[in-house]
Amino acid sequence: MTVPPAITALRAAGESGDADAVAGLLAPGVVFHSPLSARVRFEGRDQVAALHRDIFAVLEDVETTEPLVRGDTASFSFRARVRGAELEAMNVVRVDEHGQIAECTVFARPLPGLATLFSALPPRVAARRRGPLVGVLVALFARPVAFVLRTADRLVPKLV
Repeated sequence: MTVPPAITALRAAGESGDADAVAGLLAPGVVFHSPLSARVRFEGRDQVAALHRDIFAVLEDVETTEPLVRGDTASFSFRARVRGAELEAMNVVRVDEHGQIAECTVFARPLPGLATLFSALPPRVAARRRGPLVGVLVALFARPVAFVLRTADRLVPKLV
């Protein structure tokens, strides 16, 4: 199947860290499902574009793969680093009848990379949306959890 132009452009924007380019690809009612919590989703072009500014501020060296396409949905993976930790993720993206991105769901691994993303991204998003004090509060919860998960990832395989 043919790769929708929005998917090709999304991959390019991700590799260059261009949140403004992402914003131009989004449908007005776009929904972004977080890889960190099923309780959090971002809705609307403005929220999802702002989220991508935060994402691109914490991810480094993003490299994407060729997408797989079926109907109005495409998936592609990417590799990146967040605070030095390797992260692999899969984007599942649906485009609408106008060729704009209508929905995006991200799945991420391995645990150390996901934990580091958890310690870096939510405090930044919370500070932007709710103010610096809330960002600090979120960091106080997120960073110890991330530390425990990264440590468990190193120790548990030795015990199994």
